[in-house]
Amino acid sequence: MKDQNKAFRSLNAGLPDDVERLKAAGYYQEAIERIDEYLAEDWTDTQNSPRSQGLDPMGGPLPQNPTPQGVEALREAMLAQREMMRRLPAEYCYTEAEAVARMQGLVKDFTAEEFRQLVKHGRVDWRFVEGEKHYLDRFAETLLATHADLAARQLDPPAPNTAAREFRRRQHEQMEQTGNASARITLRASVGMSDEAFAEALAKAKAEGRSSVHVRAWLPIPAACLSQSEIELLDLTEPPARIADENAPQRTVYWEADLTENRRFGVQYRYRETAAYTDPLDFTPDAEQPTFDTGEEAPHIVFTPYLKALAHQLTDGITDPAEKAKRIYDYVTLNVRYHYQPAYFVQECLPDHCARDRRGDCGIMALTFITLCRIVGIPAQWQSGLSVSLTGVGCHDWAMFYIAPKGWMYADCSFGASMARLGDETMRRHYFGSLDTGRMVANRAFEAPFDPPMTGFRSDPYDNQSGECEVDGVGLYGDALDTRKELVDYELLEE
Repeated sequence: MKDQNKAFRSLNAGLPDDVERLKAAGYYQEAIERIDEYLAEDWTDTQNSPRSQGLDPMGGPLPQNPTPQGVEALREAMLAQREMMRRLPAEYCYTEAEAVARMQGLVKDFTAEEFRQLVKHGRVDWRFVEGEKHYLDRFAETLLATHADLAARQLDPPAPNTAAREFRRRQHEQMEQTGNASARITLRASVGMSDEAFAEALAKAKAEGRSSVHVRAWLPIPAACLSQSEIELLDLTEPPARIADENAPQRTVYWEADLTENRRFGVQYRYRETAAYTDPLDFTPDAEQPTFDTGEEAPHIVFTPYLKALAHQLTDGITDPAEKAKRIYDYVTLNVRYHYQPAYFVQECLPDHCARDRRGDCGIMALTFITLCRIVGIPAQWQSGLSVSLTGVGCHDWAMFYIAPKGWMYADCSFGASMARLGDETMRRHYFGSLDTGRMVANRAFEAPFDPPMTGFRSDPYDNQSGECEVDGVGLYGDALDTRKELVDYELLEE
């Protein structure tokens, strides 16, 4: 079965003009119908042939059309865009009235005019849905996380939590003094269908004469890398069909089963995480630098005219690659506001939009750093998985960059940006070169296939932090996909 996720590699081929206009205005269903017409079109009948004029051929058989089904890259782009537009309305689900009401339930004395001013100043993400402005499902979380005045006016403010920041500051001091810090971490994760999604899938299967649904499930697990060792899979809810190699670009444990009743697939694992302290400006780079990991990887790591102009402005006159990387890190951490994002599935050219709009989440900041580094010839890679602290576990992405003779180093632009907002320059600088022990690395490449590949559209075709599930060949996303993760133990180790 064809892997539908490969269609995203052609995303930058664009759309026919009429579909592009419909999408821009938010007329998604009409745009999908038009895409279906394009995909069904036979150019031999519709383009320059007598058939298109209702005439019979003259002077022998018709010449063979070299592209009877159109340009393959454009077909792939339309397939990806079709699914993107099917999902977009759920990402942008609030009308203005609903958005204002939501904020009024969270913030004291919040007004409609205040909301409009936030929209005007680019603090609220929106799109047209059926010709009307609709607002991102997590817009309120963004405002409360990044707007101090609104956070101070919360009707039910959360208890302040400075423990994670203080812990990372202590780790920085230890790493600076001793060179590294280590922890042994135990996590538990699971993936499955919601009960509602399973009931719907089972009813569909029975209507087709089947008594069960065929489920394929993938969970990210620790991969072997510079910072991770002593990896153990301690417990599995049932024997897996496949455990990917430790060096897989997106490492997973995989199950496959025919289910008549809903159940979850889970794993508990333990690993050692070692964070080394590195200052990229504290050594002399080699005169000759490597050229691996400096190319484009469509559809997101692409060298657009805007990104090339920005990279040139940031590094003009600088020859030291570490100084170039630092300038790029400074640009991202000092200019890009943290902003909860719609699913990456529905977005295009993430770094270009980030550099223009100056907002993004951890992954978008990482991709922007990676792309700008590659433009100026600095090898850069993706790395992602989980951020782990003594108080919880969350999804996270960051970047790696390479400068000889030192080798691979890290750039966590999201953590760096948060330190910039707090005025903590020491910790902002820490995350240029170094990380902390609170990581679980599952992915070392962006847009890499699983082992075995998932053929239905993934919830996230680029990254894998929480897990994926495919039911009768259809990938799950949103409320139909139920993923969980929890910290079991975090043991700091003495070196």
